[in-house]
Amino acid sequence: MRKLLYLFLIFTIVACSDDDNGGSNSTESYFRVTVDGQTYEETSIAYGSGYNTEDCNGNLAFEEILPEVDTASHWYSGDLSHYYLTSDFQGLSTGSYPVKGEYLDNDCNFTLALRAEPLNGSGYDNFSNGTHNITRINQISSDNNETLWAVEGNFSGTFEDSNSGESISLTGSYRAVLATYQD
Repeated sequence: MRKLLYLFLIFTIVACSDDDNGGSNSTESYFRVTVDGQTYEETSIAYGSGYNTEDCNGNLAFEEILPEVDTASHWYSGDLSHYYLTSDFQGLSTGSYPVKGEYLDNDCNFTLALRAEPLNGSGYDNFSNGTHNITRINQISSDNNETLWAVEGNFSGTFEDSNSGESISLTGSYRAVLATYQD
């Protein structure tokens, strides 16, 4: 009986300790969007998908491509601009950051670009009521060259086709694994 009690305690401790970090050191990214009450999600274990650029102040930056969500009628995607150098990235805080309904183009740090495209060929040309909040920034790992960060946030906004008047409102969240590099 005592052995069963010890096994139970060991199992409980191991099971609980695994939940304590909430997966904060995982390299899994996700992009989750809710439209008309239906939630869609795409995940990826890869990070660093995107391209180098300069931000709005001329600093070296990277535009991270989040996992894309495809449905029967639309596709939804997001990109996140962030500092490329660890020295620029360190000390950043959670809070409200810019959001736009088009592709990134030398935007400031932590700007989120959202896109929603119907599969029927006509697109949305207006984006309004956008919000973007970064809720968590966690350093995952670091070595003498690269530092990995998990950045989590939420967003909302409305896309509209000015020709047809069709609009969709969406809300969502994401977790992006970002890499920064030593100077």
